[in-house]
Amino acid sequence: MYTLKQLELFLDLGKSEKIIETARRFELSQSAVSMAIKELERLLDGPLFERIGKRLVLNGRGAMLMRSARPHVEALQTLYEQLRSDSLSGELRLAASVTIAEYFIPALISEYMDANANVVVSLKSANTAEVIGKVLSGEVDVGFIEGDGVLEEIESNVLMRDELIVVSSDRSLAADGPWYIDQLAAKSWILREKGSGTRSVFLNAISPVDKELNIVMELEHIESIKNFLLCNTEYISVLPRISVKRDIEAGRLAEVPIRAHRFERNFTMISRSGQSVMPLQAHFQNYLLSSIGLQ
Repeated sequence: MYTLKQLELFLDLGKSEKIIETARRFELSQSAVSMAIKELERLLDGPLFERIGKRLVLNGRGAMLMRSARPHVEALQTLYEQLRSDSLSGELRLAASVTIAEYFIPALISEYMDANANVVVSLKSANTAEVIGKVLSGEVDVGFIEGDGVLEEIESNVLMRDELIVVSSDRSLAADGPWYIDQLAAKSWILREKGSGTRSVFLNAISPVDKELNIVMELEHIESIKNFLLCNTEYISVLPRISVKRDIEAGRLAEVPIRAHRFERNFTMISRSGQSVMPLQAHFQNYLLSSIGLQ
């Protein structure tokens, strides 16, 4: 298959009709230009020029290629120049765990887009395991997870420390505490689905009591869990403090104090190690780190 450079040389030579002029404009030797044109003619199974004196004049096949190729080559050249001159434009492909996507990252993304009008952001919400998979596969440029990026293929930056708290709409649980977690194991627990960072941090922290926990429901979304808690005082859950702060302040939910445990994890920004980072991605990541005070 012919290359863009071969077509560029062909179009210039078709206009100048002199190899020496094309070679000068492209800062190549005349022999390099001649070889590129001969290779193009070989790939296209026939000559594209006729030699008339010292000039190379397009033949019928060459003229047809000139008409067809010029608009495509010019479009590619324009795109190349745009990408070079305006590196802070284009699409940022992001994925974030549910907590981060709903309660932490929206304000930061909104501020970034306000400051960079030519940037489009696509944000996918998934659990932590799925976000890591999307980053490793190249489906997204940057991911945000609950916990740490512990794989060699992952480059990570901790953005902030997050706390998980046990909550219920039963205010008596809050008033009668603090409780040891095993005292609450028989309660009707609603947890996030398997693969969730919230779930894994909590269950790992209370091990081996996690085997005794009466898990009656598993849900993907925090808002769904909160709605079930509000419907029935028998339900209890563990959720990020950032997600229930307003509900606690409004008296809709209550924090259930726990003895001997503190459930904490990191909000972490991740990307693939060793990948070629585009200027837009680097600028976005640096912006976030700076906004949070980490740079």
